[in-house]
Amino acid sequence: MSEQTPANVAAKATIADAIALRELTLLGVMQAHDGPAALLRSARGRVARVQTGQQVFGYTIAAIGDAQVQLTDRRGTAHALTLAGS
Repeated sequence: MSEQTPANVAAKATIADAIALRELTLLGVMQAHDGPAALLRSARGRVARVQTGQQVFGYTIAAIGDAQVQLTDRRGTAHALTLAGS
C-alpha cells in the first residue's frame, strides 16, 4: 500500500534551500561505536559516511567535531564544513 504525504504537511516539513545542492555539504555528525563519523553529500548527490583519515570526493577528512568537519583537498588546502543552521 502506498501512502502520499498531503501537500500542506510536506510544505511545512520542508525547508527551502536548506543545503547547497551543487557543492559538498555536511548532512550530519554522529558518534559511532568506532569513533566520530559524518555524512557528506557530494555535488553529484552521492552520500558517504566518513571518519577521520578517510578520503572521499577528492578530500581527506582531517577532523570531525560536534557540528563541523575539517578536510583537506588534493592540494593540501584546508576547508571546513558546518551543519546547516549551526
